[in-house]
Amino acid sequence: MASDVIEIDGAEGGGSVVRLAVGLAASQGQPVRIVNVRGARKSPGLKAQHLAGVQAVAELCQAHVDGAELQSRELTFSPGQTWASNVSLQIPTAGSVGLALQPLQLAALGADRDVAVHVRGGATVAKWAPPLPYLVHVTHRVLAHWGQAIEVWTERHGFFPKGGARVQARMAPPTSTPPLELAHRGTLARIEGVSLASGVLREREVAERQARAAEAELRDAYPDMPIYVESQYVDTASIGTGVVLWAPFEGTVLGADALGKKGKLAEHVGGEAARQLIEEIDAGATVDVHLADQLVPYLALYGGAFRCRSWTDHLEMATAVAERMTEAHFERMPLDDGGLEVRSRTG
Repeated sequence: MASDVIEIDGAEGGGSVVRLAVGLAASQGQPVRIVNVRGARKSPGLKAQHLAGVQAVAELCQAHVDGAELQSRELTFSPGQTWASNVSLQIPTAGSVGLALQPLQLAALGADRDVAVHVRGGATVAKWAPPLPYLVHVTHRVLAHWGQAIEVWTERHGFFPKGGARVQARMAPPTSTPPLELAHRGTLARIEGVSLASGVLREREVAERQARAAEAELRDAYPDMPIYVESQYVDTASIGTGVVLWAPFEGTVLGADALGKKGKLAEHVGGEAARQLIEEIDAGATVDVHLADQLVPYLALYGGAFRCRSWTDHLEMATAVAERMTEAHFERMPLDDGGLEVRSRTG
């Protein structure tokens, strides 16, 4: 186990710095200190959803943590050497369940057993966060192909502002750790998706209208492609809607999503998600812009590469933290088609 504490400035990266640093710290047995937590935000310091994630990872690896309290501007996380089989995650707000699971997913890379995760509270579909169906059908499929099995069961969905989700997950250590090479995507077989809406919106056929709009946009772009978007009504504490789409290729999966809100037509939600997916497919990417920063820690630990259509602020932050936490060095190389290849050199 590493003994020197790595210090990271969390001023510019928001909660993502905390999630990435804590997840990598647990997986490697590496103590980390994060200063200026969310320092550039209007309301700096740890929020409830960040704190819930930190506490769950600490429970998983029996870590010693200083500064694990609301509004804390500094956090020191020192992993233990004993792994738990079950952890509970309580999110008292409508914070993203998907984001809260991410540091646990990274921590599980270093676990010596499967980990069961029990989530109460939070939102499964939220602003500025990967919806849970996106993680299931995009992120976790790509990781399963690489070697890490993650299963998620949604017992109850949650939307802003009340949240109230109930989710179960099981995360396994990887069966092998080859480089995560996603240089080629292969053939696209079909496009799928799910259109979610709270049950009270059934009479207005909101889920069906979102699905039809998404399918129409996609069929215009790919007239010979099998396309199916499922309409699904769910029991939620707050009214909400969302669409998640995914395109499974032979070697990867691309995804896109859109969130409904008051005053936004269902047709606009479905069309927005479809146009985002079309942009990813037509760019020749092997990962979409949302998956790219999620895969950075895997490339940092094990090496590999992917192709994406643009370099984002999230990618910039993720690679900076990953390089600080590991021995990896990231390179980005422009491609002839306008995208870029991101590659990690480890060791």
